[in-house]
Amino acid sequence: MPYMRHYGRDTGTSLNGFLLGCLAGIVMGAALGILMAPHRGDITRRKLVRTAGEKRDQVVERVEDLMVHRQEDVEDADDEANS
Repeated sequence: MPYMRHYGRDTGTSLNGFLLGCLAGIVMGAALGILMAPHRGDITRRKLVRTAGEKRDQVVERVEDLMVHRQEDVEDADDEANS
């Protein structure tokens, strides 16, 4: 007679346990984030807004540079084709 394991595993209970573990992790992570934050909320929000603004400006600058270079490449190609 072969050896058989009987765990009595129910897929509903394992899913419930997984979801409960995820919920507990979210709650504990949020609590630790609040307790261990280096600054008050308003200071952190100001820093985030300032950093986001700087990153936005950098992205806009790079996109404009790419557009200028692309336009120059198109004009160069047109000049070569007309020569």
